[in-house]
Amino acid sequence: MVVFSLSLGGCSFFNGQSAKKQEMIQIAESKKMKVAIEKYLKNLDPEALTPNGKIKTYRILKDKLKYNPMEGINIEIVINNDDKLIVDMVVIEKESGLYHVAASSTPTELDELLEGKYYGQ
Repeated sequence: MVVFSLSLGGCSFFNGQSAKKQEMIQIAESKKMKVAIEKYLKNLDPEALTPNGKIKTYRILKDKLKYNPMEGINIEIVINNDDKLIVDMVVIEKESGLYHVAASSTPTELDELLEGKYYGQ
């Protein structure tokens, strides 16, 4: 009986975690999130995500999504499919309902890419 109760509790815990993860993925893949991330990238590189930009592409690491205990979601993105160009960011929802990158950490290689000193893997 105790084992059965524990297994039911464990199942509901994992189902709850799965639901939270799915919710974070939906938020991360939303249009509002895309706007926030792309605005952030264009602040780094005004021509980001264009043929002339140094930042060509990005992708969200869905397995790294976490709710931030202070506020928002912790997101990691990979720039130009280069594992050395991973940006950590905290994205929050403003009162307007729009998302905003409130804090970020960029690798030295990204700074070098933007300065024309890094050419990728």
